[in-house]
Amino acid sequence: MKHPGILIAVGLGGVVATLLAEAVPQSSPEARTAFHELSYHDHAPVGPLPSLLDARQFRISRAAFVAHYRASQIKETLYQVPGYYPCSKSEGHQSLLNCFADKHGSKCVTCQREAGFCYLQTKKGRTPAEIRQAMERGEMQKIDWETEIDKAFSKIPAEAR
Repeated sequence: MKHPGILIAVGLGGVVATLLAEAVPQSSPEARTAFHELSYHDHAPVGPLPSLLDARQFRISRAAFVAHYRASQIKETLYQVPGYYPCSKSEGHQSLLNCFADKHGSKCVTCQREAGFCYLQTKKGRTPAEIRQAMERGEMQKIDWETEIDKAFSKIPAEAR
């Protein structure tokens, strides 16, 4: 059985060390919550939201491109949803929205998937509170992300790519 996020390395003298390589972003929301306090806004934005990076600058990575493109379409939702990667501590982010206002969202697979999940749920009519609850229940892990990214990319107008 594979254990995602766990790497076993043999050091000098035959000492075996177990490293948790990106274990936090690949684990469940419940486990990640134990590592950090979640940051998000429990209300709709009052003022203007930060500008997000242009998705086209991430065309080399289809997943990053799709995540940024979708994030730009649901800024109000992302403002009200936490990033389950420990962005709030490592990057000083206040919500998932901040991950796409800087380059963190282009590198973090967890944030990309969370933005994709939020987009899909928003299109189904779910509120940010309902989306947070769905993420806590692990609904995001049920999606085949490779297929979803390809499907999403094909729906993005050519002029936006």
